[in-house]
Amino acid sequence: MKKLTTALCLLLVFAMVLSPVCYAAGENTDTLVDWDIRVTVPDGVTAVLEGNEYYIYAEEADYIPYVMLTTYDYDSSAEDFVPVFTKYMKRTYKDLKVNSKAKGVSYGDKSGWEIEYGYTVSGYAIRDRRVVIKRGDTIYLFTSKEVPELDKTVGTMLEDVVRNCVFLSDRPEIKTDDGFAPGYLYCLENGMPKYWLDFTGAHANDYVLHCYFRSSDPTFYESLYILDTDTADFGEGEDDSATIHKVFDSHGLDHSDWFKKLVLRYENGEVVMDVKRNDKTLAGGGEDNLLTGKYTMEPVGVKALYEYYEEDMLKYWLDTDGDDGDIELHAMFRSGEPSFHEEVFTIDMDTAVTDGGTITVGKIYNEKGKDVSKWFKSVTLTDVEGGFVMEVERDEKTLAGGPDDNILSGTYKFEAHTILRPLHEGPYTPAELCRWAQIYYFVNNGFYPPEADFEKNDDGSYSIHLYEIVNSGGSTHTATSAWYTVDEYGVGVDDIFGDAVILAA
Repeated sequence: MKKLTTALCLLLVFAMVLSPVCYAAGENTDTLVDWDIRVTVPDGVTAVLEGNEYYIYAEEADYIPYVMLTTYDYDSSAEDFVPVFTKYMKRTYKDLKVNSKAKGVSYGDKSGWEIEYGYTVSGYAIRDRRVVIKRGDTIYLFTSKEVPELDKTVGTMLEDVVRNCVFLSDRPEIKTDDGFAPGYLYCLENGMPKYWLDFTGAHANDYVLHCYFRSSDPTFYESLYILDTDTADFGEGEDDSATIHKVFDSHGLDHSDWFKKLVLRYENGEVVMDVKRNDKTLAGGGEDNLLTGKYTMEPVGVKALYEYYEEDMLKYWLDTDGDDGDIELHAMFRSGEPSFHEEVFTIDMDTAVTDGGTITVGKIYNEKGKDVSKWFKSVTLTDVEGGFVMEVERDEKTLAGGPDDNILSGTYKFEAHTILRPLHEGPYTPAELCRWAQIYYFVNNGFYPPEADFEKNDDGSYSIHLYEIVNSGGSTHTATSAWYTVDEYGVGVDDIFGDAVILAA
């Protein structure tokens, strides 16, 4: 707290209490082990650890403008910390004004509370912004101090430092028995998903690489590559690697000659995808191709759904990860009405018989828990590569209405559809909800909103604002992509269109 009680004269060189650790411009990270955090230092600046405060100077060292990090032991929430800290600031700066009231913010995968103060030092108006983030029993207080009237500003450095820092205790745990997660995700610097590995086996028995390309179009689309495991070379002993030799697209076309090298290596809970591209096979740039590079991919959850379409409309889908290990069959009916409604049937796996890749269904219950097994003479589900085939023989005597009300006799081919989700089950933190709201919007709309804020509502729900800051003719404005109101499990509604949303399926 020493610097908070020291006059902040612009021409004052701060006295060094401890021998500082200085970093030349261009070095980009510093791991503060005692604080359990790794900080990214922007190029062209100097970082100094002085006592219990860590400074990143935007211009000349020891002078405003700068970004500062301080930690505090604090049992309560980040939200509760803000008014306590404001009282301290009022005692320190007699002319203190709260320029912007505290609000919930999210930068990247970090969420917390932000407040802006104003006061004068040596006749100059100081702009003092604070971002409060809590991890465990520790408050991380990020601060930027600026003098706008002298053009002594930090730009977006405060947001960038918060967004890019890594809390060492936040490294995700792998919760599968063999140590591997069902998926691994690589994002660009702004958080947008670019590539992810699917180990669920839903699309194929091999590894599946999902890529987001846009081929010079404004929006992105998803493209799949099948990484053949039968021809891959796997490391031995401590070498957790797979060297891929055969690569196919989703239509089965062999594109192995596109790559001189494609290696997946498991390291410290993450997967590093090491690609050496055959440049002769490039068509376009990075918007159309997986380029040469090393891509570090974080573990994520993956949920597999199996969908059946009828005349381009989603008619049925299977959720094989239902409660108590049962399978949920979702059906879209409309019962003579213009609009469809969803009905959910539960296939009881305790009474089902599994023989190889075929499940012969025993008991089926509707969403009210009523046993409707007598509706069917037989129902089987057969696992085929990339999906399921459902064969139904209906007891025609039990029909009430036509196909708008019933699952009829027939053969239905369900194609796999996999969805990214957090690694763990909910409830989720506001930061997780904001991040997965951005991913949800991107996957469904092909555009990644770079900014996400949240507000906690009186009923415990969260209102999440997805947007971008647009610079037009020298002035900026906010362009909103979406407003979602969701509970702590990510279930809620699109406030603009009124549609139901599940951010973390």
